[in-house]
Amino acid sequence: MTETADIWTINSRRAVMKIPVISLCAQAGVGTRTWYDAIEGTKAPKPSTIAKLNMALQRFKLAYGGDSGPLTVRAAYTGALMLAALMLKSDGKAALFSDPARKATGDPQWLKAARVRRLAFWISNYLMGFRVSEIGRAAGLTKQAVSKAITDVADDPDPEMQRVCNELERMFS
Repeated sequence: MTETADIWTINSRRAVMKIPVISLCAQAGVGTRTWYDAIEGTKAPKPSTIAKLNMALQRFKLAYGGDSGPLTVRAAYTGALMLAALMLKSDGKAALFSDPARKATGDPQWLKAARVRRLAFWISNYLMGFRVSEIGRAAGLTKQAVSKAITDVADDPDPEMQRVCNELERMFS
């Protein structure tokens, strides 16, 4: 019976936040049929389903606070950015707050940040398995820009970049 109360609490919070059922279910990885079965009382939801829905609500709450994209992707991208900065002996904060849309190719600081971002995209996609579109949303770029950056890292003839990529592959395997 407490599970039913929990689903109703989740539903009321969802309604207040104006989150469509289909969006909440997609974020939670729960089928909409499962949601409607629980709401209609046809089937009691599993505790794991309630936990997933609660976590999805928390992600939406954070997204409304200004975070771009699902929390897991944004957090992973930020972590990859800091790891890339560490591996390239660069300033991670500068890369995080550097505007990629500025395209200031004449500015050495911007170029350093761009190099760190490219490696972070590669880490997020190649080593962590996030889709290019997810990384793009987290970074505020198009998936085409992220895809090109990942290709640039993979094809980079710079021995230092190849050494860093090989070292990261060993760490993640």
